[in-house]
Amino acid sequence: MMSVHGFSGGDGFIERKGYMMNNMNLSTSSDAMGSIISWCRIVSSDEEMLSTNCHKHMIHELQYVYEGELQFEFDESVLVCHPGEYIFIPAGNMHSIKDNAPFTKKLVLGFDISSSVEIISNTFNNAQMPVAKEETQTFHELAQALMYKFSSRDLTTSVSIACIVHVLLLETVDSLAENSISKARHLRESEDCQRIDQILSFINENVFNNITITDVANALNLSVRQASRICNRLFSCTINELIVRTRLRQICLLLTNSKYSIAEIAEIAGFANPYSFSRHFSHYTGVTPSAYRKNYEIHNKKEEV
Repeated sequence: MMSVHGFSGGDGFIERKGYMMNNMNLSTSSDAMGSIISWCRIVSSDEEMLSTNCHKHMIHELQYVYEGELQFEFDESVLVCHPGEYIFIPAGNMHSIKDNAPFTKKLVLGFDISSSVEIISNTFNNAQMPVAKEETQTFHELAQALMYKFSSRDLTTSVSIACIVHVLLLETVDSLAENSISKARHLRESEDCQRIDQILSFINENVFNNITITDVANALNLSVRQASRICNRLFSCTINELIVRTRLRQICLLLTNSKYSIAEIAEIAGFANPYSFSRHFSHYTGVTPSAYRKNYEIHNKKEEV
């Protein structure tokens, strides 16, 4: 079962020619996982420059090459994507991109994932290093379907794209899971596994208490410098970024699985007022809390019918 929670404007969705839908943000759920899609674009080098300076995102990113070639440079590695290949970049990884071809067209997804299925959660949320993979036949067909849908403007386009993107992300799990399982096995054999449990348990239990880096460090009996270094090594992000991501997941659960008002959720989450809460949520997800909840309820009612 799948439902589309919402879609509306997000940062960076400026109308251009080609294969990009203006003002689109998609959040989708199925029995297997929930996904918050902050950007979903198909762009080419004749529309904009695809090379970028070094940067990072607080959410995961997937880039797939339709035509041309893209070179991704990280702190300790360089990965090149050719047509029919994609790269998964876990949240927090610094990277730059070089467009090495006369013409390049690519799909770009920025997303976050929540799932109670261990293999899905491990594949996305416990990943540290970027991975480049060849497309499967199913991935290829879904990517082609997205290109077709982006070029159309019928009434079902947004919902169709939401469903296709969700299934495409699920399709990546099989090919990425080998890395995830290998990492999980390695972690179980080391003290890193215990560190991950300690950090995530403390943040999850205290995420609405305005905790700081110092609070996390004290809970681990470490200095701030040691705690920051461990977090960067295990999660490829800063402690503050991990706190923000965890808080967003819990807020989404409150919006979809509770009857608290927006004002009550803002208070629970530790915000001074509903306005600052709405601005914070919209900044990271591209949708307001009320729009996220409203679209979730609308599509749930449609499913019940």
